[in-house]
Amino acid sequence: MPDTPLQIAAPRAIPFAAVALPGAAALLLSAVAAAGRPVLGTTTSVVLHAASLAVFLAAFVLLERRRRASLAELTTQATRVNDRLRNIVAVSPAGFYALQRDAQGGDDFAVGFIGSTLQCISGYAEQDWLSSPTFWLEHVHPDDRGQVLAAQARLRREGTVSHEYRFLCADGRYRWINDQLRLVTDADGAPVEIMGAWLDITDRRQAELTQQESERRYRTMFQANPAPMWVYDLETLRFLAVNDAAVARYGFSRDEFLGMTLRDIRPADDVPRLLDTVARLDGDDPVRHHSVGAWTHVDRNGRRFKVEIHGHPMTYDGRRARLVLVHDITDRLRAEENLRLIGHVFESSQEGMFITDANTCFVAVNQAFTRITGYTIDDVAGRTPKLLRSGRQDAAFYRAMWDEIGSTGGWQGELWNRRANGELYPLWLSISAIRDAQGALQQYLCIFTETSKRRAADERIDFLANHDAMTGLANRTRLVDQGRMALLAAQRLERPVALMYLDMDDFQQVNEHHDHETGDAVLTMMAGRIGSVMGRDDIACRQGADEFILLLPDRDAAAAARVAETLLSLARAPFEVGGESIVLSASIGVAMFPDNGADVETLLRTASRALAQAKEDGRNSFRFFTREMQSQAHWQRSMERDLRRALDDDALALHYQPQVDLATGEVVGLEALARWSHPVRGWVSPAEFIPVAEQSGMIVELGAWVIRCATRQIAAWRVQGLATIPVAVNLSMQQFRQAGLCDFIRDTLAEAALPGEALELELTEGVAMMDSDFTVSTIDALKQLGLSLSIDDFGTGYSSLSYLKRFNVDKLKIDKSFIDGIETDPEDEAIVRTVIQLAKELGIRTIAEGVETEAQRQTLRRLSCDEMQGWLVSPAVAPDEVGRRYLAPAERPQALIAG
Repeated sequence: MPDTPLQIAAPRAIPFAAVALPGAAALLLSAVAAAGRPVLGTTTSVVLHAASLAVFLAAFVLLERRRRASLAELTTQATRVNDRLRNIVAVSPAGFYALQRDAQGGDDFAVGFIGSTLQCISGYAEQDWLSSPTFWLEHVHPDDRGQVLAAQARLRREGTVSHEYRFLCADGRYRWINDQLRLVTDADGAPVEIMGAWLDITDRRQAELTQQESERRYRTMFQANPAPMWVYDLETLRFLAVNDAAVARYGFSRDEFLGMTLRDIRPADDVPRLLDTVARLDGDDPVRHHSVGAWTHVDRNGRRFKVEIHGHPMTYDGRRARLVLVHDITDRLRAEENLRLIGHVFESSQEGMFITDANTCFVAVNQAFTRITGYTIDDVAGRTPKLLRSGRQDAAFYRAMWDEIGSTGGWQGELWNRRANGELYPLWLSISAIRDAQGALQQYLCIFTETSKRRAADERIDFLANHDAMTGLANRTRLVDQGRMALLAAQRLERPVALMYLDMDDFQQVNEHHDHETGDAVLTMMAGRIGSVMGRDDIACRQGADEFILLLPDRDAAAAARVAETLLSLARAPFEVGGESIVLSASIGVAMFPDNGADVETLLRTASRALAQAKEDGRNSFRFFTREMQSQAHWQRSMERDLRRALDDDALALHYQPQVDLATGEVVGLEALARWSHPVRGWVSPAEFIPVAEQSGMIVELGAWVIRCATRQIAAWRVQGLATIPVAVNLSMQQFRQAGLCDFIRDTLAEAALPGEALELELTEGVAMMDSDFTVSTIDALKQLGLSLSIDDFGTGYSSLSYLKRFNVDKLKIDKSFIDGIETDPEDEAIVRTVIQLAKELGIRTIAEGVETEAQRQTLRRLSCDEMQGWLVSPAVAPDEVGRRYLAPAERPQALIAG
């Protein structure tokens, strides 16, 4: 329908003039009389004229009657046709309309006629259609307007057009319209009128869309189905379509599949059965409609596997075809076979087995259960294993057992039970909780073995197979097996492992000067001494003769060196045998994982070479496989000895670095830092001796010295009348774990007559991340002493907001690594800003360490950091200088930097 309203002309009725015959005859007679002359001349003539006139009039009357009858018949026919057309329009599903050309001669058309059906379809009355020239176009769906205007242009060119579009009806819904138009022209070919008919095709289009969506959905389901699917021609057996799962499972490409038949995925010996089955698809066999069967298929690589086929007949592109769904049942058949085997094992096993439900009521027992206990399934049906209890295990034992089952899903151990005849017997019991895919408990599987006869023999056999019979240490076989697992764990955790090869020096002289029994006694004693230094995860092995091997997980070179020195000392201690004192020594070779080898055998070879070097260098010593490790070990041991001497001689000192309030510039705290002036090396950096203290275990003693020294110094400043401000000391993880930490600090503060507020403890994130009851209780106890707590180097470890919420800390110390880049690195500034904002939200103060430039200070003030320390203020200085520079006057801290 054009976008300009059109005017349609209503049909006009044809008028008929009714002629009164008597009147007409009178007029004709009057005309003759008026002529005044005879037609034929005489009376006879008049009579003849009158007769002729009568004949004429009769003929005229007859003709007039026929004409009037004909007109009446035509009018009746026209009325009948008009009624018929009106009825056709009324019953037609199409809505008719007419558009008339503009009366001014323009190219626009205006609505001339809107049929009642069209009004019903659209919901708009005739006056709505006439309300605006663009009424129709405005109600066409926006997405369809382009093609509608194109159809109008085509109508002007071609004279007819049929197109479909969506139209917004009065009920607010769009309906699909099939619009057919014809352009009517006059004799000169000029457009006069457009006749159109609407047909509501919404249902048809919806059905088409539904069908298209259904086809799309089924195509998607076909392709996306995780099980292989295909369609094949029933006559040729050629594949017509395959889905992605079929391509993936069988290994053929889609193009390869479409060039193949069903024969190509069957073993040759299975093809006759295939052809027979396909032949029956045309018969009356039920398989014609639905087939299920197990088949052997072959993939691209020739591998055979079992499948189950489900097929349905269909028509595909006019061909008789079959849609097939394939289920790979290889795993299912294997599982069924496993179940069969499991059932066989269950019944034929010599070990007692029983299954209970989730409420521990017996469900099944095997023959061995009946043989060992004397109970049949009928005896125990509906009862629980409490029936078997001997009474030797108390309630606590069973509570612990069920607690472990609940937490780990299983338990195993030795206990005593009672047979049906009352006899007690020991057994080794294993219980496993069986859960479904959702994790819900379903059953318990229990397996037990009576151990009364075999326990001792089995233990002896196992011991002899894996241990040295004389010393009781592991043998080489066990060392290699356990060492392999230890190295795998170390590799996963990125931890070091040390392997030591120890050989007794000149041991052959013991056998020569005494006897073999004496030599065996010495080796047994040495094995005991080795065992005394072994940790829980360490492995000691007697290699043979006088050789021992030690595998020490999680030991670096420094730790290995300490163990080696201990072993050398133990080897030098006299061996008292048969009233004689035998003095020996040992040599040790050390190899490190992963630097000197990635497996036990390689480490043994490298440690053996290091042992040879120790022998060549004079024995009674240890050597690492590499010079670098040897040098590092010697340096480490030297530093440990010197640090131990410095602690014993009180040769360390504390220096103090001021902490400044960024807003006021006042000194609000001090951090105590240990300093070591070595008599040979000079000033030793804390970065060197603190790790040595941690690795050697001296860090606990060093930390206690720092706390005692700091509190004594605070007390000394108070005696001098100087101001008291909090002094922060670092607390190591090892020191924090000491059970008597709180008592030690309480006693130290009391000894110096100081309140708890005088001391601040800096905890590492490692301490805070130990989110345990011990950590929480320890921090609470420290806070009750009045101490302040801060988290040191915040953000450099595995920071977690949870511990900030749980632990009552007072301050977060921002690590120097972030402060260094705060001026140039936007990420560092963003991290510092985030930490400060987080702390403020939690009511915690922040302090930046390592501040060295004025620009860093200004940035920290802009970010609202509370405190700072660093070389911009002052390095750590001696106590006298602290008292002189920072603690006067006594009542008010000194401002170092103006705000």
